[in-house]
Amino acid sequence: MVNIMRCFWLFVGFILQGAAIAADVDRTFLYDADAKTFVQPHEPSSLYLVGGSLIDGTGAEPRPNEGILIANGRFQSVSATEVPEDVVRIDAENKWILPGLFDLHAHVTFYLPSGFHAEDDVVNAIRTERFLERYQAIGVTTVRDVASRHNVGYSVKRAQRMGLMGGARLYVSGPGITVTGGHAAEFQPNEPPMYAVEADGPWKMRQAVRQAVKMGADLIKVLPPFTEEEIATIVDEAHFWKLPVTAHVGGPQDLVQDTARRAVASGVDSVEHLYPSGSGDALSKLLKKMKSRDIQVIPTITYHFNELNSFSNYERDWMLRKLQYSRDSVIEQLKTIHRAGISLAVGTDSNAIHMLTIADLYASELQNLTLGNLSPMEVIQAATLNSAEAMGIGDELGSIEGGKKADLIIVDQDPLESLASVVAPSWVIQGGKVVHRLVENPQ
Repeated sequence: MVNIMRCFWLFVGFILQGAAIAADVDRTFLYDADAKTFVQPHEPSSLYLVGGSLIDGTGAEPRPNEGILIANGRFQSVSATEVPEDVVRIDAENKWILPGLFDLHAHVTFYLPSGFHAEDDVVNAIRTERFLERYQAIGVTTVRDVASRHNVGYSVKRAQRMGLMGGARLYVSGPGITVTGGHAAEFQPNEPPMYAVEADGPWKMRQAVRQAVKMGADLIKVLPPFTEEEIATIVDEAHFWKLPVTAHVGGPQDLVQDTARRAVASGVDSVEHLYPSGSGDALSKLLKKMKSRDIQVIPTITYHFNELNSFSNYERDWMLRKLQYSRDSVIEQLKTIHRAGISLAVGTDSNAIHMLTIADLYASELQNLTLGNLSPMEVIQAATLNSAEAMGIGDELGSIEGGKKADLIIVDQDPLESLASVVAPSWVIQGGKVVHRLVENPQ
């Protein structure tokens, strides 16, 4: 009898666990000032935001005093006038409403101080969730991890989808794909693949893509160097599985030019970094081809500046002489890319060491993009709809339009006057749920 009852309760437990997974368990907690504790919020049938100025992410002019109706996790109506009786109203008067932000170049699954190679993957997974929660609190609701540690990215993504972990919505490439001794392989000279799978020749490259698909990758990240045949094979296989491909384009100028040319010719969907890669006819031809193929750039401007600042004066002089790599050359190339009409998206190149400073890093990236002559509205579009389109999910996320998933932030200052205000939201809504609310004077 005891065994029968034990089996019965085990069965009930499995059923309840399955129901929780299917319901996309909400792990969000808000501060209850009366109870002086954090509580799980009541899940309203619908939300109605009223009175705010809407910047919808499409580049359209702000619209004052908008009414936005959210139900079943999606935007049901923008400019809504008729709302259900049981709607929960959020007063956004004298505030600004924007789509949830994106970071398309992050490494949330690893931590780069000394000794990081020896860390346990379980510790990294726990840290990753904390980092994603921090992202969420600053208004970044979607993060793309491009080159994960081992299988940590895959595991955290699956745990999120099961309702076991929270934070910003995670998309992953898994470990990047490179050749033997290629970029990122320096982190693993005597290790099994940690941040990149090393593969040589088209069939090994194809196998690496298939393995990533098997594990649940949302995109493929390719790292140089690679031959024309190798990168073309990666793109062919990834596109067969309906996955976008992004290519790291960095290093010495001659390598950058070759890498960029091969990546663009193969039909990648986006390029990361795009270090200064020449000028004149060669760069003009490259950008024209990128424009014609709708290849987007994630420039990681702040990463370039931080990298240059880490060098000694002698090293910076050498970089300028040998690689034509300097703060000025980075800015000039950004201006050239923008003039060419190339779509730009936002990425910080963060890793978990930035957990406590991600707000500053993200705000710096937005501000630094204006050095390329982007207007504040263009920067906001880069951080929202452009980024969603670079991921191939622009029909679901990236702008506040009817039918899309309801990710948005509410900020207290006009972001067109202060881009930094977007990383200090008073409200964050992700998938139609309030996941962050700034409570004044909690006791």
